[in-house]
Amino acid sequence: MKVLSSFLLVAQLAALPASAAGRPIDGKWSGGPASCSLPFAISGRTYVAPGATPKRVVKVERSGGWWRIELADRYAFVLMNVKPATMTWHSPASGDTFDLTRCH
Repeated sequence: MKVLSSFLLVAQLAALPASAAGRPIDGKWSGGPASCSLPFAISGRTYVAPGATPKRVVKVERSGGWWRIELADRYAFVLMNVKPATMTWHSPASGDTFDLTRCH
């Protein structure tokens, strides 16, 4: 029974709602076209690309070491190798990949 409970907990955590707070992906990030004065920003249900208007996050999926973020306009991107101070941003649509560093 304990194994089943652990499995269910892991399954629930893997499908966190977009409003989940305290995720390791949340924050401001520099790299690629972004700087800490004009960063990529993720918080709760909002994503902001450098210099762009905020977009609503509708879905966050976590699988192993990557996160898939889907926006209200159906655009999606992937965050890989997420660590406390670094991660990799990738757009399957454009093929762009950026190594990001957390802004302080």
